[in-house]
Amino acid sequence: MAGVRQFDEDEVLEAVMQTLWARGYAETTMADLAAAAGVQRGSLYHAYGDKETLLLKALDRYGTHYGAATRKALADPDPRKALEGFFETHLARMAAPSNPAGCLMCQTAMECGGRDPAPAKVVRKQFLRTEAALKDTLDRATAAGLLAEGADTRALARFFLGVSRGMAVMHKAYGDLSAARDAAKTALTVLQSPPAK
Repeated sequence: MAGVRQFDEDEVLEAVMQTLWARGYAETTMADLAAAAGVQRGSLYHAYGDKETLLLKALDRYGTHYGAATRKALADPDPRKALEGFFETHLARMAAPSNPAGCLMCQTAMECGGRDPAPAKVVRKQFLRTEAALKDTLDRATAAGLLAEGADTRALARFFLGVSRGMAVMHKAYGDLSAARDAAKTALTVLQSPPAK
């Protein structure tokens, strides 16, 4: 039947995401994506149009999977556990042997920010969602007495977001998780011991 895709879309988009994550947008061709997905290049063009559309699909997939994990961690009622879990989800993603080093969102921001508005807009939206979830958690930390009085939770949310993105860069640069773990551990020192009851 005309118009019916002759491939498993979930498998294809997973292969596309992994390839863009490993190689970067500029260094990846449609032929690379087709080969990784095990389909004809014409099938990708017919189904998705162009490489940018596939990048947007990959970013959506990445954000849905990994972004959901970080937001779930941040929803923990205990703000200290929520923030520890936030970093642990990033470390778990980096530690998974099937995943490329680094972060697809971070990589895309560096490659496309300022010159390719569609991917940059998707990354910004994901970052802002995470920033908002971090701020909510840090507001709860303030209420629990875990932050210094008058702490700017918006600025701290951006700090934690920046640390998490820096962890991904260090993982890609160093090839192991030791520096990323140190960064996460140090960031958590902004939390105080809960007040004595």
